[in-house]
Parts: sequence; structure tokens; C-alpha cells
Amino acid sequence: MLYFYRKEITTIIKSRVYIERIYWQDILLIIAGALLLAVAIQTIIIPAGLLTGGISGVAIILQYITGLSVWLGYIILNVPIFIAGYKYVSRRFALYSLIGTLSLSLFLPLTEPFSFNITDLFLASIFGGALAGLGIGLAFRSKGSLGGLEIIAVLFKRFRGYAIGDTFFVTNLLVILLFLFTASLELTLFSAISILVTSKVIDSVEAGPAKSKTVFIISEQYEYIANTIIKNINRGCTYISGSGAYTGDQKHIIMVTIGRSQLPRLKEMVLQVDDEAFMIISESSEVFGQGFKSSDFDF
Repeated sequence: MLYFYRKEITTIIKSRVYIERIYWQDILLIIAGALLLAVAIQTIIIPAGLLTGGISGVAIILQYITGLSVWLGYIILNVPIFIAGYKYVSRRFALYSLIGTLSLSLFLPLTEPFSFNITDLFLASIFGGALAGLGIGLAFRSKGSLGGLEIIAVLFKRFRGYAIGDTFFVTNLLVILLFLFTASLELTLFSAISILVTSKVIDSVEAGPAKSKTVFIISEQYEYIANTIIKNINRGCTYISGSGAYTGDQKHIIMVTIGRSQLPRLKEMVLQVDDEAFMIISESSEVFGQGFKSSDFDF
């Protein structure tokens, strides 16, 4: 597969190398996602007096209160989040998120003069929320983000196993409460609907409706693959003994359950180690255990 430039971020695992390549296809989708989010904010959400989620929502509140441009407030608010999140995410994710943030900051002033003139608040909350979720979801699907609270959501996904959309919605309840002090109750409630739609669309676009993915991998390089998964995705693997029905050869089958956002990276890693590896990917509606749901606590 072609990639944008030959910058390679490597992790050495038992003399094998996993390379995080920078693909131009990912970058184009992240930029497209930034454009969709900017269109949603400037042409639907702000003209209707509503609110979107995340740092962009806080930037919108600042514009309502102080007149500070959304794009400028977005950049200022993102600086401490990038500093806090850089050490806990991969370098490629950090680079992709920086591209997404800068793209969104560019598109916000460019789309400001336009409006779809949707006066019905319900339609504006549904359509604006869906368009915003589509943009953010495209960025996540491309192994990046558009900055802001999305980075925080990825950290929760990585260390706690919570769905990105769920974390996005719960975190934004605080933003909604803040908005209540600057707008009417009606606008606040419609904004909550918009954010809920956004969170659900994010999860659908990111990797489909299933909560988790369980992957079975058959490869002669099973040890290298398992160690690469453990070190880079922070997921445990299980070996299952098996044998070929035709050849009778003994096989070690890797079983691993991962979050949806981790699936593209997993496939990339496995195929780099063994491009002839056999993979079965199935949907898991619920997963309990470390890194996923606990029996007594969940969002």
C-alpha cells in the first residue's frame, strides 16, 4: 500500500519490527473529517444558536460570551490537551491529531460566511449532530482525531476500554451544563440532542455497530505477532492449540479481543509480520474483564 512519506515509527519486538507508517489516505480522510465538522459548526449549529461537543463546544461558548472567533479559541484550548496526551498516545496518532486540529482551525474561518438556514431547532440538532459525528468518526477511523476531548476519549478507550462515543457524550455533559448558564433551557436541551446524535454517529462510523472485535490469528510467526499486539495495543493474547484437519500439523491460534478503534492497527501489525496470516474477525456484543467492562461499573 502507498503511504504519504517514508517516515517510519518503529518498535522492536524480539528482532521483529512493527512500523507505524503515515498513509496519505488516512490524512485525506482526516482533512475531510475536519471539513465536515467545520461545515456542521459554522453552517448549522452556530446559526441555530446550538452547541457542539468537546473543545469546539467550549470555543463556541466563548464566542457567544466574548466574541472570540471559534477557530482561535479552539487552538488555544487544544494546547494543554496535546501536551498532556502526547506521552500516552502513539506518535502517529499525535501527528494525525495535529493535522486534524490544524485543518479544522483552517476550515472554521473559511466556512463561517455560509449557512444552510435551518431554522427548525430539531432538524438543526439532528442534521448538525450527524454531520459533526461523521467528521469526527472519519478521523477516528483513520487512526487520528480532530483534537480536543477526542484525545481524552482515546485515552479512556485505551486504558479503560470505554467506547469513544460514550466517553464523548458523558464528558460533554459538563459542557452542556456550562452552556445552560449562557443560553435558554430550550437551546441547551436541543444541544444535548445534537451531542447525543454526534456520539452515536461517531461509534457507527468508527468501526460499525459492534462493541468489540474478537480476532483469531493463525500464523507460523505467532510468537512475534502476539508480542507485537501486547506491546503496541496493550491487549492480552491467548494461545489455542489446534491442528489442521487435512495436514495434521499442530498450530498455535492467537485469540485476542480488542476495541473497535484498534482493529485497523491490529490488521496492519499482523500483515506486516506475516502477510500470509489467516485472520477471522468476529463481533463481540459484550466483553467483561480487564480493559473492558467490569461486572459492577460501566458508563
